[in-house]
Amino acid sequence: MMRVVWILEVLLKFVWDFCVAVLQVVSWVFRPNRYMKPAIVRLPLDIKSEWGIWWLSLIIFLIPGSMVVRVRQDLGLLYVHLLHTHDADKDIQTLKSRFEHKLRLILGEVKS
Repeated sequence: MMRVVWILEVLLKFVWDFCVAVLQVVSWVFRPNRYMKPAIVRLPLDIKSEWGIWWLSLIIFLIPGSMVVRVRQDLGLLYVHLLHTHDADKDIQTLKSRFEHKLRLILGEVKS
């Protein structure tokens, strides 16, 4: 039962992040003079399964303004390109707390 709740939570967070990111990207397109700070950040992974890494990569890829550049499963890293970031460490922690932890719960890698 909890797995269904976690799946719905991840889905709702994804939809929210997707909508917010679409609005941000549209604002950058229509106001190109705004200062943007793109970055490639290293996201250390706690998730171990290939399936979990695939789902996390897909979620990141589908959110406008972010893209997985490289997966290093052997080192437990994702390299993620962010179109704009004020604080890369905060963005990494946001991705980990909003999506990675819940995916680990869904896949049974950790207990709640």
